[in-house]
Amino acid sequence: MGRPPLPPGTYGEIRVYPVAGGTYRAVTNYRDYDGVTRPVERHGKSRTAAIRRLKEALRDRARMVSGDELTADTKMSEAARLWLREIDESSRATRTKRTYRESWDRDLKAAVGGLRVGEVSAGVVDRVLRAIRTGAGPGSAKHAKVALGGVMDLAVRRDAVQVNPVREVRTERSRGKGRKNRFRLEPEELPLLQAFLAESELATRYDLRDFVDMEAVLGCRIGEALALDWSKIDWSEGTVAIEGTVIRIPSAGLVVQPHTKSSAGMRTLYLDGSVLALLRRRRAASTGQWIFPSSTGTLRDPDNTRRNIRSVVAESAWEGLHPHAFRHLVATVLDAAGLTAREIADYLGHEKISTTQDVYMDRKARGERAAKALGSVLDRRSE
Repeated sequence: MGRPPLPPGTYGEIRVYPVAGGTYRAVTNYRDYDGVTRPVERHGKSRTAAIRRLKEALRDRARMVSGDELTADTKMSEAARLWLREIDESSRATRTKRTYRESWDRDLKAAVGGLRVGEVSAGVVDRVLRAIRTGAGPGSAKHAKVALGGVMDLAVRRDAVQVNPVREVRTERSRGKGRKNRFRLEPEELPLLQAFLAESELATRYDLRDFVDMEAVLGCRIGEALALDWSKIDWSEGTVAIEGTVIRIPSAGLVVQPHTKSSAGMRTLYLDGSVLALLRRRRAASTGQWIFPSSTGTLRDPDNTRRNIRSVVAESAWEGLHPHAFRHLVATVLDAAGLTAREIADYLGHEKISTTQDVYMDRKARGERAAKALGSVLDRRSE
């Protein structure tokens, strides 16, 4: 039986020979990642120097083939650097890239950065995520799990480890303490909320009444709503194009990212006549480009808008109201109107139908069925 071949990326016995002139030649067979075994040699003034130079060449050869060396002995800080570089070079949303980097720097770097890749076990991951959950909350723990899982997925792809231990760890579901964010709003509750906002001086100051009316019909993500400018309205067709989202970049401030959370979020929706009337009224009073600008006419901050909503509804029946409640509302109305899960997913900008069914319900839906189903939402508003 013949000798088994070397595994790709490894070398055999190093042999050293004296060479005329007092130098030495170190040589070995190295099996490249294309499966071909080739001799590699280096010279040195001593046996030790020749071996050292040969090993350095073998290391550089592996890096040249595989891009960046990643083994079970690589520190997690280096593995994370490689993963974050992949993320930065990907087509993911800018805000997503920033979230992953912040999660690593804030919650994971000190906790696992000094460990070797091969030392990260399911037990280690479980302890780290529990500590993050206790100290920073379930949201931070969720992001940390995604980031840590991404780093270990890279390690699996580079053959540094055989399995991803993060996949073996379950993240606890948040049960909440005291009041929780209100993510659901039933259709029959909306007129009462609109009446409450109509009587609120704070809601008027923060320009929330029209914003809530629009969200109750469009059901778009808050950043998508605030990125809308007048050029996105086609008055003759009666449509609105959702093609971006407001994000904050540390070096640039608030900007409109020219794409939504996913490709499915890039959508054009028909608008009912009552919504168009609301928009025409705002257009007549507008002096800038944004449909829902800040108090100074600039881009409006999604985080500030969330805080404004919370402050307006504080100590009311809608305390804890979250903008996602309007996405739930829209899904409920469309479901009751008989639209399919695919139509509702496309209207909300979900790539996967399962997201709509699992999260929002008890492809680009431009159809008038959606517009007609939602048209009655504003008509029910209590003046």
